[in-house]
Amino acid sequence: MSHIIFTLQGKDSTAELPLDYERVFAIGYAGRDLAKTMEHIKELERDLGVPAPKKIPTIFQMGNYVLTQEKDLVFVGEKTCGEVEYVIVIKNGKVYIGLGSDHTDRELEADNVPKAKQVCAKPIACEVWDYEDVKDHWDGIKLRSWQIVDGEEILYQEGTLADILPVEKILSELNERVGGIDNCVIFSGTVPVREGFRFGTNFRYEMEDEILRRKIASEYNVIAISDKEER
Repeated sequence: MSHIIFTLQGKDSTAELPLDYERVFAIGYAGRDLAKTMEHIKELERDLGVPAPKKIPTIFQMGNYVLTQEKDLVFVGEKTCGEVEYVIVIKNGKVYIGLGSDHTDRELEADNVPKAKQVCAKPIACEVWDYEDVKDHWDGIKLRSWQIVDGEEILYQEGTLADILPVEKILSELNERVGGIDNCVIFSGTVPVREGFRFGTNFRYEMEDEILRRKIASEYNVIAISDKEER
């Protein structure tokens, strides 16, 4: 079991929310529009050589140690990048919603998707929301990410939670295929990238609730080290 501390943003106040979590999962190919999801799968297979999954959505369990709130992150090689995702945090049966980046090694992904998920740290923002506070206007909540590429910040992703499978569907799939889902952290799947994969030096991401007029936002620096043998 591992430990992390969040800040619970309520409608009128904040409180510390410590979590002793047992497992970390990443959900893949979790688009709500099945046709677009299949198009994305074909695009990944064609452009990056990523093999098509046997079943969607895919479920990957990762080591607890990949979860991080650090801001300077080191990755091996130049072909890694983040993906903004809503995150399901379950504590003693209660659901909270956070924000994270499913940072992934894109070169390794073409060879072995589970390994690609496992080898990169998974950044997560410090704040969470009570799911009950947002479920009635869920689909309108916005997700965005930016990267600094060649010294310039670009808008990398933009969408809403309507683009991704809802909380209930993800939890249903996990309970059916894995079982015993409690005290865990679940990365939900992402919204489309705007112009293909880009590899930058900083990744900034946010989730905006315009109804309650609040955001969760975070960023981290991407520090690439050589994937060549030491000489």
